[in-house]
Amino acid sequence: MAKKNRAGKSTFTQKLGTFFLCTLLTLLFIWVLSFFIGDISDIKGPDTDAYFADLDQAPMELLKDLEDQKAEVARQVRRKQEAQKDYKASMENARQVLEEVADLQRLSIEKGHAPPESDVKALADARERFLAAQEQFETTNVEVTELNVRSFDLSDQIREQKEVVSEHRRPAFDRIYAANRAHRMEIAFYQLLIQLPLFLYAAWLVRSGKKSPYRPIYLSALVATFWAVAVIAWENFPMEYFKYVAIFTAILITLGFLRYILLNAVKPPRDLLLRRYRDSYEKCRCPICDFSVRRGSLRGAVWTKKGPMSTAGDVQSSAEEDPYICPSCGTNLFGKCDDCDKIRHSLLPNCEHCGVQYPVEETS
Repeated sequence: MAKKNRAGKSTFTQKLGTFFLCTLLTLLFIWVLSFFIGDISDIKGPDTDAYFADLDQAPMELLKDLEDQKAEVARQVRRKQEAQKDYKASMENARQVLEEVADLQRLSIEKGHAPPESDVKALADARERFLAAQEQFETTNVEVTELNVRSFDLSDQIREQKEVVSEHRRPAFDRIYAANRAHRMEIAFYQLLIQLPLFLYAAWLVRSGKKSPYRPIYLSALVATFWAVAVIAWENFPMEYFKYVAIFTAILITLGFLRYILLNAVKPPRDLLLRRYRDSYEKCRCPICDFSVRRGSLRGAVWTKKGPMSTAGDVQSSAEEDPYICPSCGTNLFGKCDDCDKIRHSLLPNCEHCGVQYPVEETS
């Protein structure tokens, strides 16, 4: 008889630790794969300046000249506005002097004295400064208005010239777009050249290693590589293509899970079949048709939703030592062991008396 694994079920702590470490391992795998994706993405793309160098530069030069003229006009406007502030300050100063000298002359006249010659001269000088500053302020204001009109005209010319330049550079932009798109496809090809084989290899490990104790590691690698492939497709493939790839991938994954569930329902694997048989025997139900097992002390039991209510207590019955066939579906549930001739569970793999192993019958 072959040696069996007697490790038993994992404890809750072991399951929790395995889940945590596998989650951490998945994140580390994703981190490493992102390095590959990033390094490949650093490959230099097409030189955009080379596409514009072949174009006639006259429209661009004219646009630059207009923008320089507008910048110069704006500079002159700022300079003259600063001068206006100085003229305005000079006008305010002259006005204050006029008011003060006029007050002094009024006081002198009220006292019956003639205004001093110095006050008369100061009043005349203040008036001349006020009028000169006012004239300069008005002249500067006219110049600022003319410069603003010039700036508006230049803005209209720049807007028109930008349309001309945009139309002139359109063929270059089209070539740049095509070159960048080809470059993205090239980057995606190099990235998938690394990630896709890793994803397929991880999927093969998960599929072929169902009994392997390292299957959680394979699942972590599968999730990480699937994420990497999805990121590559999202970042590099055009949306009109990616949406079809995404939906068909989702359909395939859904069909895969549905196929797995349907096959397990129609032809379950040995482990699942054995678990169903074991649970049904534990509940005293037929594993095939779910009919109650009326054997031994349960022969006269009353069955409820919660299970059998035995009327004979735990009294041993000779019927427990006899073979038993389900009266509903005809499945042999209890039969004689070929080695010790005692009654065993026919659908379970081992005899409870002598331990002889039997193949699990896939009864349908």
